[in-house]
Amino acid sequence: MGVHVAWALLHTDSVGPVSAVAAGVVRDTQDEAASTFAIAPQRSVDGAIDLERNVLVDPMLERATARLLGARLVPAVLRNSLNATADVHHTVHIAARGWLANVPWEAVSVDDRRNTRMVEKATLVSAMSPGIAATRSRLAPVADPASPGLAIVDAGPAEDPETGESAIYPGRLPAELIGAGGLDPGDTVAPGKYSMNAAEAGKALSARTWSRLMYLGHVASGRPEEPAAAALVFQRHGIRDPLTAGMWLAEPDRWPAPARVALIGCGSDDARFTEASGLPVAAINAGARLVTCTRWTLPTDRRHSAGLPATELALAVHHAHRSGAPIACLRGWQLERLAAWKDRPTYETSPLYWAALTSYVTPGGVDE
Repeated sequence: MGVHVAWALLHTDSVGPVSAVAAGVVRDTQDEAASTFAIAPQRSVDGAIDLERNVLVDPMLERATARLLGARLVPAVLRNSLNATADVHHTVHIAARGWLANVPWEAVSVDDRRNTRMVEKATLVSAMSPGIAATRSRLAPVADPASPGLAIVDAGPAEDPETGESAIYPGRLPAELIGAGGLDPGDTVAPGKYSMNAAEAGKALSARTWSRLMYLGHVASGRPEEPAAAALVFQRHGIRDPLTAGMWLAEPDRWPAPARVALIGCGSDDARFTEASGLPVAAINAGARLVTCTRWTLPTDRRHSAGLPATELALAVHHAHRSGAPIACLRGWQLERLAAWKDRPTYETSPLYWAALTSYVTPGGVDE
């Protein structure tokens, strides 16, 4: 029978009401679904991550995948609208769940002849059910994003033989992360050697009104039958101490979220599951107005690259979240990486990194 995708396109301007433009069904999308499943880095028999034929790292595979996904999943009416004029900028809110949420929407092609990608024609934002924001337990106050934030970096145990997780930054944090051009001197940073358990994370979040939270570390994946099992990984006396989405949802006042939250880890977005009860939902329920997360597993710096692509991604999110227009700032970084990928594709500039990011903005949350 295949996989059938029902879609609807809604339109609004800055003052007008929302109106339905078109709707339809894309039938038999086995190839599209298979392409998205192939995006997440796969482990070989010996446990190492194999990226040689990853669809977002191989330039020829990536362009073919971008064309396939764009041709089939971007409605013609939207594609035509995006390509119609050069002086009109669009913001596209994408409400997708299941395998569709793993589509690298920023990288999909909307003009195959010119190799034009969707991020070049529009600002993309992930959409969450309005009821989640309307019924949340608390709402963080808006703070100057340049004021101090809380950065929790590599707070899990150095090694976990049961899960195979190991420190992202073994030994010490790189100078690029904490030096000039890195995290702000005013931010409080919990580095890898700092033993922070979930309870201590709650105390740190409650200590003051932070403008931002950056979590950079391991994220334990949820399960289709239990998305709320997804967790931020902390440690207690060197032993894994997860803060699950379920715990965070149940006690938002114990882990209050600031207005802007970045969850940079392996597949911190929960939209690939039917039920919306993962980490982004938990962060919004705890007060966040903006949540930036990752769609799929991100390989760490040291294993696959002479550069620091994962660290650079985290810093791009950090700088965007401390700006006045975080979504526009993040899009600017993605456009720079896309231009480099087109000009001279490398592992570091591949969409495996820059297209992994997605952001949720609650109504009135931030200036885009």
